[in-house]
Amino acid sequence: MGMSYLCEEKPKDMKKCCFLILLLIAVSHAFCQTAENESPMQWEYFVDLMATEYGEEESMDRELMEQLFELHSNPLDINMLAQEDLFVLPFLNEEQISDITRYIEKNKPVYSLGELMFISSLGRADREMLKLFVRVSPKTMMEVERPDITAKSLLKEGKHELVVRSDIPFYQRAGFADFPQEVLEKSPNKVYRGDPLHHAFRYAFASKNHLFAGMQMEKDAGEKGIDHVAGYIMLQDIGVVKRAIVGNYKISFGKGLAVNTSAKFGKMMMINSVDKMDAGITKHSSTAEAGYFTGGGATLRLDGWTLSAFASRRQGDGIYSKDSAGISSLKTDGLHRTQLERSKKGNVGITDVGGNVHWANDFLQLSATAVATHFSIPLAPKNDTESSYYRLYNASGKDFLVGSLSYSCRLNAITLGGETAYSATDKQNGFATLNSIRWRVDGSNTLTLIGRHYGAKFVSINGKAFGENASVQNEDGIFLGWSSSAFRNLLIDTYVDAMHFPWMKQGVSGSSYGYEGVAQAVYSPREEWSLQARYRIKSKQKDFTYDRNGGKFTVLEYNTNQNLKLQLNCKLSPSVSLRASAMGTMVTFGSNPNEYGFAAGGNIRWQSLKSQCRIDVGFTYFDTDSYNARVYNYEPTLLYSFGSTSYYYKGIRTTLLANIPIIKNQLFLNAKLGMTKYFNRDTIGSGLQMIDSSHREDLQVQVRWRF
Repeated sequence: MGMSYLCEEKPKDMKKCCFLILLLIAVSHAFCQTAENESPMQWEYFVDLMATEYGEEESMDRELMEQLFELHSNPLDINMLAQEDLFVLPFLNEEQISDITRYIEKNKPVYSLGELMFISSLGRADREMLKLFVRVSPKTMMEVERPDITAKSLLKEGKHELVVRSDIPFYQRAGFADFPQEVLEKSPNKVYRGDPLHHAFRYAFASKNHLFAGMQMEKDAGEKGIDHVAGYIMLQDIGVVKRAIVGNYKISFGKGLAVNTSAKFGKMMMINSVDKMDAGITKHSSTAEAGYFTGGGATLRLDGWTLSAFASRRQGDGIYSKDSAGISSLKTDGLHRTQLERSKKGNVGITDVGGNVHWANDFLQLSATAVATHFSIPLAPKNDTESSYYRLYNASGKDFLVGSLSYSCRLNAITLGGETAYSATDKQNGFATLNSIRWRVDGSNTLTLIGRHYGAKFVSINGKAFGENASVQNEDGIFLGWSSSAFRNLLIDTYVDAMHFPWMKQGVSGSSYGYEGVAQAVYSPREEWSLQARYRIKSKQKDFTYDRNGGKFTVLEYNTNQNLKLQLNCKLSPSVSLRASAMGTMVTFGSNPNEYGFAAGGNIRWQSLKSQCRIDVGFTYFDTDSYNARVYNYEPTLLYSFGSTSYYYKGIRTTLLANIPIIKNQLFLNAKLGMTKYFNRDTIGSGLQMIDSSHREDLQVQVRWRF
């Protein structure tokens, strides 16, 4: 019914869509006759597994997935691994990372990835996932010592990768409408400055895990011309130089209280990742336009010590306060489509300098970090009204300083870790602390306890750590997690997190509380299929206004969201697999009527046994009472992307994804056609983003060239 309506609405668009579907299938059939599948686990299955097992599709870090895919494209030589190289892998905990590096040092050279079976802390799934990111190099597996490194050899033996992507919409948003010139002169922000196409370009060079270089460019839909350009050059593991970088880079020291511009793991992932510390300085290789440093940094390795220093000068987007006292808030979405958005681009200079000292032996790690930040224009968040008073402790002023001490101690089956930080400014001087205990009860059960206190007066401009809030501020909490494989063919992960927010928040006019609980089980009796069930409840207090005796009263009530997900993964044949899922959610808030949401669908995948060619066809039906009752689900998408999709209102979503190798292991064409039809809406979106239709179709095309 929905598809027939769509065809009647715009037959020309549908003819184009149908033609593209047939073209993709025909081209894939023509080219999927070469190459061999060398990996036991495909990248796409790994992404699906991450979304399924960790159960946090709505909070998966897209930059993390981009970083993981880049590592997958340029796997690490296992005989040259350092612990820090594996820190980005969220499925490995520090004990497993230590066991891997200890085994390599003791048994170097490693001749085959099959030797991973001798590391007892690694399960079968861990080993298969790890194989996506490491390799055994024929040139180094016979050499116990690292080979000589010269500039000539690095440049000669490097690998290049070019990725070009374009997104083509088959609809028109309100921001691209035509208006008379006299209207635009009075209201220039009624339209976008550029065309509706989105373009992205990525170049990456990697050589011997020692030299990395890259460049990224991007134009968002509605922007005029290339709006973002970034790049980097990084040296790694050359003499005493652990890492040295110029250009755009990311930093993570300690547990992230003082500085962390890298990925933030979700709560389920933290069961494995909580004991990791000091991932250090690394390249910024994504197209994200905020959350990174620009300048240079280096880390030196001296016996058991590592010394790091960095300096950065970047231009940030800022929104001026109405009284011109300074910047009321920073703009981080990277969008510069209208004249107003363009006026906010790069209007505040941000300078950061800092360093870290790290000492470690086999059982203990200690780390000290200090970061100073200066803004060219003072931050001046508005907090002089009743509705804005919650911003009283938001970062204000020009200069900020934060320092921290962190530790990690491993005692047989118990790992202790934590970080305590203090911010020293005239207006905001407070402290934050995060501490954890991870107990490996036996070979099948692990308990994790995490406590946190982030003071309302603590300000960390570049901090990002475990917790509920986006910033490391105004939050207390205690988290208890349990992970078990004690039952045959059954993996159980569960946690409970109790939260307290001492100061007000947006939409919360007083001190408030919240809690979250997740219980998840994955049953996999055979390698060909698995069944997952996950229940999640999250409840936080918010302002609720009700009428009584002719007056309005506001009280704190719990806004509770419960959702349940069932998913079946099944391998129907060596080349065909199926993923089917059903999701339901219920939202309860005060005396308001309950809101419900439901979605069900599946994805069928055909993978050539002789090549890397793959076709994915997906279909989802969704029906929710409102946007608040939206449901999330993973959707296969292009490389360097993470396809978490939210569904709300009532409709269907269909997708066709084709990954086509044109030249074996060198040139690939990826394309995705998506169509969404709403049954109870005449328009989609609002403002300049509004589509005057009940359906939308778009095509994403990506070309990847490795040489």
